[in-house]
Amino acid sequence: MRSRALGEAWRRGLEPAPYLYLAPALLFLGLFVYWPLLYNGWLSLHEWNLVSPDRRFVGLANFAALFQDPGFHRLLWQTLLYVLLALVGNFALPLLLALATLALPPRWQDLFQTLFFLPTVAAASVASLVWLYLYLPAVGPLAQLLRGLGVEAPEFLGDPAWALPAVALVANWKYLGFHYLVALAGIRALPREVLEAARVDGAEGWSLGRRVLLPLLAPTLVFLFLSTVTSALDYAFIPVDVMTQGGPFGTTSNLIYATYQEAFRFFRAGVAAAQAVLLVGIFAVFVVWQYRLLSRKDGYGPS
Repeated sequence: MRSRALGEAWRRGLEPAPYLYLAPALLFLGLFVYWPLLYNGWLSLHEWNLVSPDRRFVGLANFAALFQDPGFHRLLWQTLLYVLLALVGNFALPLLLALATLALPPRWQDLFQTLFFLPTVAAASVASLVWLYLYLPAVGPLAQLLRGLGVEAPEFLGDPAWALPAVALVANWKYLGFHYLVALAGIRALPREVLEAARVDGAEGWSLGRRVLLPLLAPTLVFLFLSTVTSALDYAFIPVDVMTQGGPFGTTSNLIYATYQEAFRFFRAGVAAAQAVLLVGIFAVFVVWQYRLLSRKDGYGPS
């Protein structure tokens, strides 16, 4: 009886109809996801200038050159610093703003939600151009405002000490609204009876936040953290390309923008492909960790 059921299941598995329904999606994934990944991996083992019909096989030489290059080490550090700045602007700040918003009257809460979300609607290139004007050293609004306060405005995009935070601020401002609404929704979804019971037991201020509020918010915080980290580099390319092109002296470049420059500005396709492989590897490690974290029962406790 069992063997007959297995045989029927096997025959149903061989029916072509289900696979025909999956064919368009599989074709799309094969052409636009898996084939480019495989081709990029193959290209990383070659030296090629995107123009010559000949590609010279060099094995792992491109990877060895990257690991021995101090400039690549600096790129990794700048990429990490950019992610850390994104965590400040799109993880910590939205949470604080959400807590502050809930202390306002309901009418003002609606207004602040609209104001904080508005930048998210703007195109990233348009937002970058707006901030490029704001950062102008002589006639820009920020320079004039600081000059009116008696402070000499720095060259936000021309000073290596200011350039990376200035570019990161644009990306954080652009996408702050989404993370702010997520944090606000998570706080509003907290069980009020638990908070009231904690207050009755004497929990107030920092004690209430650390022992009650943060544990209850853990699933929301996990989502915000993972969303910020995985999307930080997606937000990096357009502001860098529009505002600084990686300057001054490469201080605002990151791993994604440097990969673009190696391929389409310096025509070193093999090196660019090797950088892309390393970037995919970094994201793969993070995605595995993200999957393990989110697969837990409540997002923060053991499964």
